[in-house]
Amino acid sequence: MTLAAAFTLNWPGDALFGAGRCDGLGELLAARGQTSALIVTDPGLKQAGVLGRIEAALDRAGVSHAAYAEVSPNPTTANVTAARQAWQAGRYDALIALGGGSSIDTAKGALAEILTGTDSFASFGKDVDTSDVPVPPFYALPTTSGTGSESSLGAVLKSPERKFVIRGRLLQPATVVMDPELTLSLPPAMTAATGFDAFCHAIGAYANNQVNPIADELALASMRYAIDFLERAVTDGSDLEARAGVMMSSYLGGFCIGQKGVDGIHGLCTPIESLHAAVHGHVLGTILPHMLRFNMETLGARYATAARRLGLTASADDATACKAMFDAAMRLQALTSCPESIAAYKLDAEAIPRLTDMALLSQATHRNGRPLDAAAITKLYEAMI
Repeated sequence: MTLAAAFTLNWPGDALFGAGRCDGLGELLAARGQTSALIVTDPGLKQAGVLGRIEAALDRAGVSHAAYAEVSPNPTTANVTAARQAWQAGRYDALIALGGGSSIDTAKGALAEILTGTDSFASFGKDVDTSDVPVPPFYALPTTSGTGSESSLGAVLKSPERKFVIRGRLLQPATVVMDPELTLSLPPAMTAATGFDAFCHAIGAYANNQVNPIADELALASMRYAIDFLERAVTDGSDLEARAGVMMSSYLGGFCIGQKGVDGIHGLCTPIESLHAAVHGHVLGTILPHMLRFNMETLGARYATAARRLGLTASADDATACKAMFDAAMRLQALTSCPESIAAYKLDAEAIPRLTDMALLSQATHRNGRPLDAAAITKLYEAMI
């Protein structure tokens, strides 16, 4: 990488951070002249009372609202269409995504359909950067810390055939309200899985083949927050400082995705999730050690630099520093209790050709810092059996 290389920076919109900030959401909308909001969320948040808290905040400011609260854990194109239809059936002037990546990505998919006039899958491979349709004010209130969807350009959705990613500047939330209180009820297992996802975004963005020195600095910060705070948040879910730290890791990791994308860790993850319903953070954990070993064979200096910048080692020896980076990553991976083999996802050697073909379709695969061809991908999957 050279600082003389060309790069573009696209910073997300407004970000309001702090405990209790969600309670001022209604006042924020009212001050902007917005009077009616559609909230996209999931049944669990409705049952847990989190949706009620947001509705109360809107009520206090006289902002009317309705909710589409049927988002699936792995959001589908059917969820997207239903959310878009809910928007078109009302007279709303604000779109609010409340939840983890599933709810935020569903809202992004609905927004893509509103802006393009086509189904969300039609936006696969086509950046949603322009539209003749006015862009609705889009708010994101994350209730998990990991996907980075609150600050990224993309959304991961699932059609009947496969998982796919849509992207675009117009899909990026214009305002993010990051209130760590909204994550206090997140169970330890989900805290670990989502926080580990944030770390994988950051290390993948840092080590991939794209150039963006500012995003690299923020990727290091995202990794630092994950290393410092994720285990604390998993151990004690009431630790508000730890929750805030992991939330910041997620936000910065999402920003890095928007600037540089990720790498083969995610490129090889999506095919597995296309063939088997699994927790995203678990699949990442299964893949991570294989991808790190593969990448460190030729990118050792890059990972060694990260280890030193993160204070994981003072050694000038790259092999020693790489081991420190690998060990730190594996400590976070261990928090997820992920399977060691893709056999746990009901996949065997017969599935590898199909997995390889799907991995080759991923932009993340092609951005891996060490080139990944079909033979290398196949070998990596074989090692995961």
